[in-house]
Amino acid sequence: MRFMTLDKCKEGMIIGKNVYGRNRVVLLRSGYPLKHNHIKALANFGFPGVYVDDEVSAGIEIAEVVDSETRMNASMMVSELYENTKYLKLANTQPMAENVIESVADIVNQVFDSRDPVVNIVSLKTYDTYTYQHCVDVAILSVILGKELHLTRTQLQELGKAAIFHDIGKMQIPKTILDKPAALTAEEYEEMKKHSELGYVLTKSFLSQTEAVARGSLFHHEKFDGGGYPKGIKGAQIPMFARIIAIADAYDAIVSNRSYKKAMPTSEAYEYIMANSSSHFDPDIVNVFIRKIAPFPVGITVKLSNGREAIVVENRQNFIMRPLIKLIDRQEGDRGGYIDLAYDMSATTITVLGSV
Repeated sequence: MRFMTLDKCKEGMIIGKNVYGRNRVVLLRSGYPLKHNHIKALANFGFPGVYVDDEVSAGIEIAEVVDSETRMNASMMVSELYENTKYLKLANTQPMAENVIESVADIVNQVFDSRDPVVNIVSLKTYDTYTYQHCVDVAILSVILGKELHLTRTQLQELGKAAIFHDIGKMQIPKTILDKPAALTAEEYEEMKKHSELGYVLTKSFLSQTEAVARGSLFHHEKFDGGGYPKGIKGAQIPMFARIIAIADAYDAIVSNRSYKKAMPTSEAYEYIMANSSSHFDPDIVNVFIRKIAPFPVGITVKLSNGREAIVVENRQNFIMRPLIKLIDRQEGDRGGYIDLAYDMSATTITVLGSV
């Protein structure tokens, strides 16, 4: 199996994983052939691509640290809760919040039980489900980082709640600002910045969460050097949950298609996080991130500096920038078509083809 960006997809390719829309609706089932109208519709929805099964990717298995069913269920629960908070309907919101918290517990359990040394994260979001799936993916990434930082299961549960609620304040921001397909004006940006404080109030008072959880919403846009908002605090003044969420939030936003920008490749988002260590982000948590999250997830297609194209087969923690790959265009002398870039230095650079 491999991931294919939509511009590379062709009619007749076999779907490798179910493609989900809102409310867990299956848009395309695994095992079915792609049609031209499918590709066009997926592009209109804002999907970056799909997983396909073909001869060249046979035998490549893509493990998920949190399974698709859990992610989709959590996204649906978040959608219901977030939409309800627009109207501040307290009676309806409490049971919805409990459903989201149960989803967080499922995420924590799966991450806690995972033994994968390196995590491959690829999320397929549509434009209209971005906010909800983003919150779920930020929760997953945050819990992965929190586990590596040796937080207890109870602390991971609190961190997961802080992460999944981190953008709830955006429900009180005008949709014209949230979905604007262009850069915000200075006035609009100031309005957007209010979402962190609104999120704190909603999480603490409306959802009856702990101070630690609510402060994740309040401070996730603070920067390690003090250049963030709303308070301009820095370093250890920023709660640990918010420092973790800041990295997960930035990474997932960068690799996702949005109404106003295309997704960047995972490797470029990875470089952004590293480049902003100590300025935007806590360097100790960045070091955990670069050990744990794969810049080249299994199943994506990469181009080598020698022009050859290949599929990523495996990542190892000690060689995270040099994965095991399988060449797509087999040539004489390829010795089975696999190259372990940890030991083969003939390819000096690796570039992700398309965005994931």
